[in-house]
Amino acid sequence: AVRTRKIDSVPSSVGEYEWLGGAGTEYWLSPKDELTVITLTQQMPMIELGQAIKPLVYGALEKQASVKSTKSKAHRDRFLLLDSRIIDSTTNANLALGSVQKHPSNPLFVADKPWEPRYDNMYPNVIFDEEEQLYKCWYCPFIVDERTTKTPLAKRKPTATHYMSAKPNKRDEAILYATSKDGIHWEKPELGLVEFDGNKQNNIVVRGPSGAGVHKDLREKNPARRYKAFYAAQVGYMQLIRFSADGLNWGPEIRCPEIAIQSDCHANMIWSPELQKYVGIVRHYDRFPVVGNRKIARTESADGLKWTRSELIIEGTPKNQMHDMVIFRAGGVFLGLLGVMDYPTVKSMEGVRQQIELAWSPDSYTWHRVRPGTALVANSPKSDREYGTMPYDWGAMFPSQPVFRENEVQIFYGASDWYFFDWRKSGLAMATLRPDGWAGYEPSDKKKRAAVSTAPIVCTGDHLRVSADIQNNGWLKVTALNKNGTPLASSRAMTGTGTDAVVKWENDFALTSGEPVRLKFEFSQAKLYSFSFGG
Repeated sequence: AVRTRKIDSVPSSVGEYEWLGGAGTEYWLSPKDELTVITLTQQMPMIELGQAIKPLVYGALEKQASVKSTKSKAHRDRFLLLDSRIIDSTTNANLALGSVQKHPSNPLFVADKPWEPRYDNMYPNVIFDEEEQLYKCWYCPFIVDERTTKTPLAKRKPTATHYMSAKPNKRDEAILYATSKDGIHWEKPELGLVEFDGNKQNNIVVRGPSGAGVHKDLREKNPARRYKAFYAAQVGYMQLIRFSADGLNWGPEIRCPEIAIQSDCHANMIWSPELQKYVGIVRHYDRFPVVGNRKIARTESADGLKWTRSELIIEGTPKNQMHDMVIFRAGGVFLGLLGVMDYPTVKSMEGVRQQIELAWSPDSYTWHRVRPGTALVANSPKSDREYGTMPYDWGAMFPSQPVFRENEVQIFYGASDWYFFDWRKSGLAMATLRPDGWAGYEPSDKKKRAAVSTAPIVCTGDHLRVSADIQNNGWLKVTALNKNGTPLASSRAMTGTGTDAVVKWENDFALTSGEPVRLKFEFSQAKLYSFSFGG
């Protein structure tokens, strides 16, 4: 058998083929990696040693490639510790997700207009517009949902009406627009652009788009294409794009049939300086009985008009489906906020919830989930389950690309209080994260010190800066070593939490810009997120 696609759950390479012989005589080959692996164990029952060592073999290849990549990209000056390519070894250290803080004003706004009968997934796109000093949110609810409006209010609950079976069931989606000066207090302006129920006094920007990702493209030279909306047609799942000069008045739809999507979702796109292309995120779908199986796919384009055929990048299982992912750049890598659906059983669509997890990629092609099954932004808990009494985000969550401010990262998300395929109330919510706080190393055994050592990394400045949370009585020290592992200098102990805190070296040591260095971080009662170089 020849592997035709790479999946996240199995170490593999496209084009790989293999043979499993009796008594453990196995081989597998990867032409792409110029790799041949043969294992001869002569055991019954066979133990499939060849399959067991795949993670080790591919991991070694990936680390080797990453060291070469790190050496060749001297312009990179910030490194997140979640980037496994830069890690050479760890002792008593565990990579843990960062800690978010949900805003006490959540939900920040809810469905309260006649043209907002059901927010559903909402799919918010929030930016802070530096030019206008204004938060802007484009979101995608149903402006027509007859399951809601044609069902008497008293019967809009699970015990009275099954939502997915309610009739009539006509629906219509749209892009709506809201603004805020502080990200907390929001307004829905009357734009006068789109007619709904006989008038234009609403905040509807355009009718029709399903799961639109709205992107303000600061590098775009054509002012008429400053804003880009990337989305699926409501019928037929054709991927579409349209452009706008101001994010409010949009041009005609442009078809992108070559992407060949298989399902609607929160499509989104960013520009990759390395690739000199737009990277787009869409969704694939397997017709697994009853529940289906949603998966994340990728496409790219040099001009935003002509795209490549989408290819699978992250796949779960029918019980743990990859529903949506928004991507962005941070610390020299691609990060993704991943909406993961949890099905209690593959025999029913009842009781489904969704949380936000984290993924990263060195190049936007190969993705790695960080602590799969563990949420970066978790559903708020409640011990008992009674419809109408649950926290605003107990049921399902749908992330926006984050907003980076000076002292924090703001993660806005659509939040729902009940099960995915049911009567749920939704609104916009926000969680905050410390700068670079996506994931960090902390001691596995809290009573012992931890150590994390890097591969050789080219210095891009003569100062080293570190971002870490350090508890009372905690500390962090750094040792600089040359590329061969010979110690050069040790730092003074850091004893307080810091963001880009400058490392103070003993004996007035200074790093040499342009030279490779290894770094060994030792710490106790602390969590290390990132390091960077500077002048």
